[in-house]
Amino acid sequence: MADQRLEEYRAYYKARTERYAGNPHRKHSYEAEKKLSDLFDRYDTLEEIGQNLGHLNVDCAFAGERDQYEMESEYYESVQEPIRKKGADDILANLDKYTDLNDMMTMVTDQTNKNSVEVMSDEGSGKALLENWKRIDEIDIFNNAVVPAKYKSNMMESVANTKKSIVEDVKSTEDTLGKWIEGWRMKPELTREYRYRHIIPFSDEELEEHLKKFKNIINR
Repeated sequence: MADQRLEEYRAYYKARTERYAGNPHRKHSYEAEKKLSDLFDRYDTLEEIGQNLGHLNVDCAFAGERDQYEMESEYYESVQEPIRKKGADDILANLDKYTDLNDMMTMVTDQTNKNSVEVMSDEGSGKALLENWKRIDEIDIFNNAVVPAKYKSNMMESVANTKKSIVEDVKSTEDTLGKWIEGWRMKPELTREYRYRHIIPFSDEELEEHLKKFKNIINR
């Protein structure tokens, strides 16, 4: 008869398996956990189980990572976030190259950090127009303001200062991201992509008008 400790292990691994049963997003975890649970049912001593364990416990960790990043890939595709989806897909593409758990986790960390830079650089372009929208409006206000002649020079000075601030901020962004991605330059037209367009509460006509003005200011 199996000892009490073995029975507790069997109950534990059975519970781990059952928590994933029927979950389409955890199919890899279920399969890996089921194999481990079956191992404990197959033998009557912990010694025999240890001798036949192989990589089943490590396989559970790999399966969990695969499920996680398959879910992320599917989700980011559904919300049209291709750059973030790329991060999940890159991890999935590399999982089968590893058998050691620590090496695999290092790869996941490296790929996550790499994708963080990719996301940051993408946002540096895609969010730039919205971040400068108010200043572009201010330039129009200053340019078109009906004021006494003696104040017109003040309005034009405000226009020049605002444009200068925009240019300086773009250069600062390019210098910062250029440390991570050699030769990186802002591409304001990315704001048309769904991942950015859907958070801009203005019409297409307004967007295109502001985008044209923004690109003229920063000489794109």
